Amino acid sequence: MPNQHVLQRLIGLQTILSGVHQSGIGLSSATIGQERAAFIDEFLAKVLPPIYRFGTGDATDASGKRSGQLDVVVEYPFAPSLPTVGAGQTRLYLAESAAAVVEVKSNLSSQWGDAVKTANALAPLQRTFGSTMSFGPAPTSRIPVFAVGYTGWKNIAPLQTHLINAPNLDGALVIDSGLYVSKRGLTATGPWALWGLICDLHAITNSLQSASTNPLAYAR
Repeated sequence: MPNQHVLQRLIGLQTILSGVHQSGIGLSSATIGQERAAFIDEFLAKVLPPIYRFGTGDATDASGKRSGQLDVVVEYPFAPSLPTVGAGQTRLYLAESAAAVVEVKSNLSSQWGDAVKTANALAPLQRTFGSTMSFGPAPTSRIPVFAVGYTGWKNIAPLQTHLINAPNLDGALVIDSGLYVSKRGLTATGPWALWGLICDLHAITNSLQSASTNPLAYAR
């Protein structure tokens, strides 16, 4: 039987996040930044372990390829990234420092194309790790990408279909209707949809315990 204490906390988190979206309906485009910040500050940063840092910005790899703007980057704790002076959490990420990317949209069904475009732009970047210590599968050279919408589809079938047809997206969450699917085979509904995303992010970030990286490669 699912843990009812965890369920109640997830219900509360889902309510808070849905409230953030409801309070910004009809307001300016700055609301998008507020929704992204709320998803980081009120959910990811409070649920995932504190060793991870979250921010936004661009990623680049040692060959010079660049991603374009990424909504949320979950950083590994063992590789550097570069801040933008005076721009808060906006950074330039080395590919090896990015554990995963989360694209946050107001409405995932109407903005699905934007999430796919970002994932496709990020896909050519290659992470190159030296010696690694991991539990489970070794990290891929491609940075995993997840799409999150405050609103979107109301049932899981179209979400599954769209994810199948997006080769560079790894999972998708709709907060208000409580839907989550991933290419790891995980499906969750209701408040547990939030937990589905956390489980996948935890599996990705926690499997790699340590890795050697070579920041000097970016200067050659």
